[in-house]
Amino acid sequence: MTLFAFASAASTGLASTNPIPGKIEVFKDWAVGCDNGGDCRATSFTGKESGSFEDWGGPVSIVRTASQDGILRVRVMFTEVNEIDRYQMIVDGKLVDTGPIVKGDYPIEIVGEDAKKVATAIVRGRQLTVTGPGDEILTKISLSGSAAALRYIDQKQNRTYTRTALVAKGRRTFKPVHVEIPVVPVSRWTKSERIPATTEIVNLVENSKCKEDRFGVVEDQVYPIGQKDGTYRALILMACGSGAYNFSSAAYIGEIIGSEADGASWTFTPAKFDIQPAWGGEGRLPLLVNAFWDETDQTLGSYAKGRGLGDCGSAENYVWDGAQFRLIEASNMPECRGAYEWITTWRASYRDVKPTKEPETPTGG
Repeated sequence: MTLFAFASAASTGLASTNPIPGKIEVFKDWAVGCDNGGDCRATSFTGKESGSFEDWGGPVSIVRTASQDGILRVRVMFTEVNEIDRYQMIVDGKLVDTGPIVKGDYPIEIVGEDAKKVATAIVRGRQLTVTGPGDEILTKISLSGSAAALRYIDQKQNRTYTRTALVAKGRRTFKPVHVEIPVVPVSRWTKSERIPATTEIVNLVENSKCKEDRFGVVEDQVYPIGQKDGTYRALILMACGSGAYNFSSAAYIGEIIGSEADGASWTFTPAKFDIQPAWGGEGRLPLLVNAFWDETDQTLGSYAKGRGLGDCGSAENYVWDGAQFRLIEASNMPECRGAYEWITTWRASYRDVKPTKEPETPTGG
């Protein structure tokens, strides 16, 4: 007899432990956080005292990778650029950078030595203003808390008192801490088109905890997720409450062996996650918000907005590994103060793992 098993995580470098996303820290008018690979981002808010969007066109972010030759970027996002093609960046009345405005996610992106110069000015300054060619204000940023946020990055990346530090500069040699990004092993089942009948979904809903939270017109989503050795599985995203801009879903896995014509029926269990989705909370039914399913990659996403502007909330992306959903990306923004781009706190990759043969273990004498 030949036994089959997946190669161990230890021998392949694949992820074997549950994810622990990083935390977001807030220092006055700035937020900062790092992911599990050590890459960090600090981003600005609107002014803390007023929370006003006056003269606010978008946040400034400072992004730094953790490697020996780590890349430093200063980015500015605008809600509208129109026909303005150049900018001036001014800190406390002094010009610190100028250049073209481009179309794309980051109309302004400063890298290399220019980024270090701008970051140094931000650390020492009180207010940053970005203007166009006619001195029109594109965005105005409070720098209160920026030094603490960048000092936090220095500490997390082991740069404190080194020549590479942005705040806590010194003469120490920078020695980056090498961290392997997890690789999630994924077992792909053979593609299938089989899903439960509508009557079975209705019966599942009627016996679920979501029944009392369904109002008005609701839509449940059902997707096949493969078959193996005569066992078929399907993903059910059951509508489970909604608000003005957030629509909650409970994820279930349906399974059937055999044919309905021969009396077989689907069984349903709540989907398993290696870490509970942020919206559901520990000890509760896992809830995904504004869920989206990619049938090709078999990834499941959740995007919960704290308010309609989308400047706060949490997002997760999971891959189906053949038995449960495994977190491959997480980001969040805890305060609703104009930071449209959230901070990544976890990242992982994934790849298919095929069964490997194990020799039969002798028994008896």
